[in-house]
Amino acid sequence: MLYFAAEKVRVTQKSSMKKTYLEISIETGREHFETFAALLADIGFESFLEENDVLRGYIESDKWTDELKKSVDEISVQLTGTPLPFTEEPLEERNWNEEWEKTLQPIEVSERLAIVQRGKPYDNAAARLLIEINPKMSFGTGYHETTRLMLRLLEMELQPDDNVLDVGTGTGVLAIAARKLGNRNPILAIDNDEWSIENAIENVKENQCEAIEVRLSAAEKDLESILGAGKFSLVLANINLNTIETLLPQFSASPYQIKILFSGVLKYDEPRLVESLSRYGFGVCRTAVEGEWICVVAAKAQ
Repeated sequence: MLYFAAEKVRVTQKSSMKKTYLEISIETGREHFETFAALLADIGFESFLEENDVLRGYIESDKWTDELKKSVDEISVQLTGTPLPFTEEPLEERNWNEEWEKTLQPIEVSERLAIVQRGKPYDNAAARLLIEINPKMSFGTGYHETTRLMLRLLEMELQPDDNVLDVGTGTGVLAIAARKLGNRNPILAIDNDEWSIENAIENVKENQCEAIEVRLSAAEKDLESILGAGKFSLVLANINLNTIETLLPQFSASPYQIKILFSGVLKYDEPRLVESLSRYGFGVCRTAVEGEWICVVAAKAQ
């Protein structure tokens, strides 16, 4: 099974330059695949392949330093109690975006929503709201559990008159879904990555969604002023736990009553997330789980 990291990662580069990659193979056992991959993604691995009991991770050659190798050993000890041996193999150059697109199939997220690759046939189009994407990155295609969890809880929580903010928009899929699910107000989608912004703008346009502003912005620096100016009532944040904890003081400072959907968090980190939310006055209203991942709906205590 080929899949990509649970972060917004580029599958190919915008320029014609090709980077060299290494395949790092670790015999983790199937029970550790998801968690191991998530932790490796945090230190720079971009994609993974499951094969029998072996997890193969792919990383740019120039990032594979002695320090990173120590980090892999630390992850092994954290999950299994002992450093696991790994092998290194250089990869031939290839078009990673082309490889990724070959694997994409329509994803039926729920009874109402489906994510499809633009230009590919989908037999059940009449029965669902379609989000068409041009997948220049893996995250936000619907192939990862966190995207699906966010979309399902968005269906449950979204109100037509919500003021919606999408933090770390990636492909723009969550903002597009909010519009297609019937939200009537202007939507703001932000990301700190220029390539994500380009992809999101393209997807918003192709889905013919009006009044979605896609803005290049660093949430760590700008979030408090954005929240204050926008009167946002619903925030979508499919990011990661460290970033969530960094942003919580700004979420807490919002002068408005906001509800936040958080994902990008592993199941075993749920107690840490709940504790962090509580520290800033947020309680958990709803939780959903798929595989090794969770999504929570949090709101300030009244």
